[in-house]
Amino acid sequence: MFSIAAEVRNTLGECPLWCERTRRLYWTDIEASELLAIEEGNDAVMRWSLPERLGSFALTEQSHILLMGFASRLAFYDLNSGLITPVAASPGGTGTRIGDGRCDRAGNFVFGTMDDGYPVKVIGKFHRLNAATLTVEMLALPDVAIPNSICFSPDGGTLYYCDSMQGRIMCCDYPSLQNQRVFAESEGSGAPDGSCVDEMGYLWNAEWGGNRVVRYRPDGTTDVILTSPGIQSTCPTLAGEGFTRLYCTTATVGLTALSEYDGALLKAKSDLSPGLPENRFAAHTV
Repeated sequence: MFSIAAEVRNTLGECPLWCERTRRLYWTDIEASELLAIEEGNDAVMRWSLPERLGSFALTEQSHILLMGFASRLAFYDLNSGLITPVAASPGGTGTRIGDGRCDRAGNFVFGTMDDGYPVKVIGKFHRLNAATLTVEMLALPDVAIPNSICFSPDGGTLYYCDSMQGRIMCCDYPSLQNQRVFAESEGSGAPDGSCVDEMGYLWNAEWGGNRVVRYRPDGTTDVILTSPGIQSTCPTLAGEGFTRLYCTTATVGLTALSEYDGALLKAKSDLSPGLPENRFAAHTV
């Protein structure tokens, strides 16, 4: 079902985001400190070399500017000039980095911090960058080792998140953060990594080490399992015309024997419900 959309060998590909205005799919290779993109109908890969690792990022109302979750800071990044405008230091402190992140339906950026060492300690936390004030607040959610799966229900009333080390996806009411509960337990051999939500409120999750992408119903039961040729699938997104093309990033970190799919950007046609436009960071940029 999956084929190769971009023949790259990402060490740690993550955070694929579709910009319907520019018809570009962006993603990051965290360990290579690189932002990548392809345009619809064009296989050529665009690359931006960055000054430090990029854990996650968000679109803004200005198509040439992204909100970047660099390892040590949040900043606006101008794709045309390379200009970096600092927003806030990472709230994680020394020895941590910014990891997974996504905008909520109101345009605020929700993200996680995590231990930057190995073995990974449970010192990460979830935070929110307020679009109105550009201030960062810590969210009252449990500490995590590897924050992932940050995404929101179509109405914005549910936040999904996980600690990949725990093997389950959590959710809670949002923005109150009340009613914290288990959404889904991984039944495969892999760990839950990045997620996205489609038009019907189904959650798509890539499983690290599990060779699969799982689509969960809004009640947390498994709907569809898609076998992925990439051993370490990291994050899915629904993109392209009508948001019906499923893309998934992969990683090679820690692997010794590599197939052509490992580290590549993968794609598949989805006949299920389409995706939703990515929420944009709502603050005035630069």
